[in-house]
Amino acid sequence: MNACARGAIAMLVLCLACVSHAQEQRPLLDALQAMGVGTAAVDSKAGRGDSTFNGPEFDEASNEWRMMIERGDGAMYRRFFVSLNESSGVVCVHELASECAQRDDAVLALQAARDKRRGLADAALNPPPDLQGVMIAVIRHQRSAGGYLAGTRMPLYVTLHLPGGDRPIDLSAESIRSLGDTGLQLRAGSDWKAPESGAQEHVAMTMSVGTPTRRADGDYDITFGFWCGPLCASSHRAVLRHGASGWRVISSQMDWIS
Repeated sequence: MNACARGAIAMLVLCLACVSHAQEQRPLLDALQAMGVGTAAVDSKAGRGDSTFNGPEFDEASNEWRMMIERGDGAMYRRFFVSLNESSGVVCVHELASECAQRDDAVLALQAARDKRRGLADAALNPPPDLQGVMIAVIRHQRSAGGYLAGTRMPLYVTLHLPGGDRPIDLSAESIRSLGDTGLQLRAGSDWKAPESGAQEHVAMTMSVGTPTRRADGDYDITFGFWCGPLCASSHRAVLRHGASGWRVISSQMDWIS
C-alpha cells in the first residue's frame, strides 16, 4: 500500500469518527418527539387536554430537553415546566415553582430513537430495494378503508426522504400510473408549492415518507406524514415486509394528528 493510499484511508477513518462524534452530540429525539413525551407526562399528572407549548429547547450542556406546557384558562389555568434528560431518561413535570410533581421516564422513547438512528445509518450504507415500491405500498394501504387517504380528494404530492440529507426521491410518473386505480390525484413531491401567506389552505396535501430501516426480525420500520396546513397534519409509522412480490404493509398506526 503506498503512502497516498494510507493517507486516504486515514482521512476516511478520521471523517467517519467525526461523523460518529457529531451524531452522538445531537439530541436523540427531535422537537416533536420531545413534545410527545412531555405531553404524555403532563397527561399522567393532570389528565388529557389541549396544550400550548413554549419550546421545547435542547440544552447540550445538560443533555436535556426543556419546555413549558400550559393547560386551560381562567380559574382552570395551569402551567407546567417539563424536563426530559436524554442521559438518564428521566422526565420531570414541575407545576409552577413546586418540586417535581410527576416523575416519568423516556427510556423506551430514547431507545427507539437510538434504534432508528442506527437503522438510518445502515440504510445509508445499504439502501433498501425498490423505494418506489415502498411509496406505492404505503399509499395503497392508506387509501384502503380506514386509512388516512380513504376520503381525500385533494391532490397529493409524494416524496421519500433519504438519510444523510441526500436529495429526496419523488413518486415517479410510472408509479403514479400504477396507482391510477386508487382514484387519487397524485403528484411528484418536488412540484409542491407552499401557499402564499394568507392564501387558502387545505386545497392540496403533501406526503413525506421516510427511508425504511431494517428490524432485527427482517421486516422494516418506516415513518410517514401528511400536511395540508397548520391544523391539517398527521404523523404515522408502519411495519413493511419485502418479498418476492414486492413491498406490503404489515401494520400501521397514527402517532398524532392536528
